[in-house]
Amino acid sequence: MKYYSGKGDNGKTNIADKRVGKDNRIIEFIGSLDELSAFIGYAASKIKYEDIKLILKKIEKKIYIISAYAAGYAPLIKKERIEINKEDVADLERDIDLLAGEIKDITKFIYPNGSESACIINICRTIARKAERYAVKSDIKNEQILAYLNRLSSLLFVLSRTLNKRDGFNEEFF
Repeated sequence: MKYYSGKGDNGKTNIADKRVGKDNRIIEFIGSLDELSAFIGYAASKIKYEDIKLILKKIEKKIYIISAYAAGYAPLIKKERIEINKEDVADLERDIDLLAGEIKDITKFIYPNGSESACIINICRTIARKAERYAVKSDIKNEQILAYLNRLSSLLFVLSRTLNKRDGFNEEFF
């Protein structure tokens, strides 16, 4: 198998049925989702809690669905549901509520530090926020994708705090 084609050497790439510049807003959005997925995979490799690994795996699948939608490939994929809907957002909310039960409420800003896994999840949180900004800039019309990305960063915040608690790290506030 050849892992290069040379077709992107001129700063253009293919999405669905058209060529666009690699600096196109939708390519920036897809790139941020790719970055997020890679960091989520890295985080999962460092986390020892199976319940959290399952949550991360579920998120990775949704990120691929969002990427396919953004690139215009969703109609070409037939093997599973290719959409993000209200139930996906509600699923994130259930995970947030469940994990929030393990941590104390806060009223101050918190430093994004602690255990290695919590720090990696905090990086994921910032990339999720970036992806959300790119989705808005890309004029993504699917409101559920925007809601999903917004809720995802909230879940990642709660996950980082939960990991610190489980790993025995005290949170630092300012």
